[in-house]
Amino acid sequence: PGGSAVLTQPPIIGHATLRPTRQNRRAPRMLLSCLAAVALPATVLGHGHIVMPPARNNGTLETAGDCHNYECFWFSQIVEIPGKPTLPDEARTFNLGISSGPDDFTAQMPWRAPGTAPVLGSGCGVAGGGPVARDNGGMAPPGFDQGEDFLKIPEQPATVYKRGSVVEMAWATFANHGGGYSWRLCPKSGNISEECFLQNTLDFVGDTSVIRYAPVQQWGLSRQLPDFEIPAVRVTEGTHPKGSMWTRNPIPGCKFCNQAECMTNYSNWSDQQHCSQACSGLNVSGHTCPPGTSQFPPAGGALSGYYAQKCFVDHDGDSDCDGLAGFQYSIVDKVQIPQSIAAGKYLLSWRWDCEQSRQIWQNCADIVIE
Repeated sequence: PGGSAVLTQPPIIGHATLRPTRQNRRAPRMLLSCLAAVALPATVLGHGHIVMPPARNNGTLETAGDCHNYECFWFSQIVEIPGKPTLPDEARTFNLGISSGPDDFTAQMPWRAPGTAPVLGSGCGVAGGGPVARDNGGMAPPGFDQGEDFLKIPEQPATVYKRGSVVEMAWATFANHGGGYSWRLCPKSGNISEECFLQNTLDFVGDTSVIRYAPVQQWGLSRQLPDFEIPAVRVTEGTHPKGSMWTRNPIPGCKFCNQAECMTNYSNWSDQQHCSQACSGLNVSGHTCPPGTSQFPPAGGALSGYYAQKCFVDHDGDSDCDGLAGFQYSIVDKVQIPQSIAAGKYLLSWRWDCEQSRQIWQNCADIVIE
C-alpha cells in the first residue's frame, strides 16, 4: 500500500562473541541471570503466525506479530532433523561459519535440513507445541487442551484463488528463531496430514520479499507506511521433498554470546532454551539488534532483532512489559498457485522450520481453488 521502496543490504560489521576462557565460559549463565530481572512471563516467549490469507487463528496484517489473541501458540517443539544437515551455508541464519564440531549447536535444528524434522498433529500445529506445557511459551491458548490439534479450531470463510494465479501470502513473528519457511496445500477431501502437505508444496515467485508494516498510530491518526522490498534467499537444495522451494527468514537475530555454551553449560532443555534466548537478544534488542551484533546483515540495512518487547523494572523492583506486541511488520511473498491443481476446497499450511531452536511453527487457512 502506498507505493514501495527498495532497500539494499550493507556488509556485516561484526559480532560480539565469547572466547571459551576460564573467566567467561559461564557468561551465558551470567547474562541470563541479569536478564531475569526484566524477563517476561513464561507464556510469551517465542512464536509466529500467518497474517495473509486469513487463517483460523486470526492473525492479520493490521496486527502483524502481535499475539494478544494467542495467534502464535500453534507449533511443535523439541523436534530435530533425523539425519545430517543438508542446508547450503548461504541459507544459514544462526551461528554462521560453523558447520561442524562442538560449537555447531544448530546441527540438529529443523532448518538445517528443511522439511525433514517431524511435526506433531496434522500439519497445522498443535496448541502449546506439544502434550507437555513448557515455560518457553509452550502453553495452550485459552479454550484448548495442551497439545490439541489446530484442526479443532472452527473453519473460517475461505479465501478464493484461481488456478495458475500468483498471490500474496504473509506471516509475522513475535520472537525470531531464524530458519526459513514454505507454503503447502492439502485437499480437504482427503486425509489432512503433514504427509499430504509435503506432497503439495508451492513455489515462490521472484527474488524479493516485501516488508509490510502494520498501521502506525500517530496522535489519533492511522498512517500506513509504504512497502519495502528486500532481497529473498530462496532455497531448493537440500530440502524435503527434494527440490521443494523454501525461503530463508530474512530478519537476522542477534548474537550477544556463543549459544553453543548454553548446550554445554546446561543439561536441562528449558535452561538451554532460556540461555539461548538471552544470547539471541531477549529484552535487549528491542526492535533491532545493536550495531554489529546481528547474525547476518540486517534486512534492507535496518531490520533485525530477536524479541520485539520492551521491559523495565519499576521503583518497587517489579518488572513490567509492553504486552504481546511482537514485530510490527509482516513478511510478504508472491506464491504460485499451480495451473494443474484440481479445483476444490483446500487447507493452506505455512511451515516455519527454526534454526535457533528445536521448534517448527505451523498454521492453516481455509482455501477454495477455482
